[in-house]
Amino acid sequence: MAVKSSQHIGFWLGVIAVGFLLGPVMRSGSSMEQFVKSEIQQTREALGETVAVRVVGFASGIFTGTPLGMISQTANGLKHSKEDRDLGGRVAGPVGIAMSSMYNSYLQGLMLQAYVMAMRFAIVMVWFVILAPLLFAAVYDGFMQRKIKRAEFGALRPATFALASLLVIPLLVLPLVYLVVPFSISPLLAPAWALIVAIPLSVLISNTQPLFGR
Repeated sequence: MAVKSSQHIGFWLGVIAVGFLLGPVMRSGSSMEQFVKSEIQQTREALGETVAVRVVGFASGIFTGTPLGMISQTANGLKHSKEDRDLGGRVAGPVGIAMSSMYNSYLQGLMLQAYVMAMRFAIVMVWFVILAPLLFAAVYDGFMQRKIKRAEFGALRPATFALASLLVIPLLVLPLVYLVVPFSISPLLAPAWALIVAIPLSVLISNTQPLFGR
């Protein structure tokens, strides 16, 4: 049975949500701090100091005077204090202390994960502005090919459309998946992504069926 586009998109959104929640599990709080530092350094090396400063400034601004900042403050308040950890030790022994430390580490990691996501979102926006003309050209080319087919009574191939959609949807979602990937990826790969997505995107649009007849 064919997978509907909405189901396809829903699957990838689920992957992104799971990736966000599992990221802090894969790294301790201190490891997440090092991960943030490496992301900042990689951004400097790939995009230059000026862009890196703007990216970090954007991410920091997200956590200042915004709903996300309020959530972050609330999460900080939910961390177990030393008294809470001591109480857990008295009630459950070493297991209680370990669980309390894991809980604090997860909350810290979750906030740092959100910070990395904000940085990467800013990077995606920078590249989107730069690569938008290429993507627009692919869309325009697809519409022109479709117009030529209709003018010459050429066939719009549903099978080609379905195959192209199976390629295009994951490729278009990749920038969102990039937000939660638990390892560093060079921002310089963005142009390669745009080149890869341009061709199937053009094919997809050129074989789009008319909504209201011809």
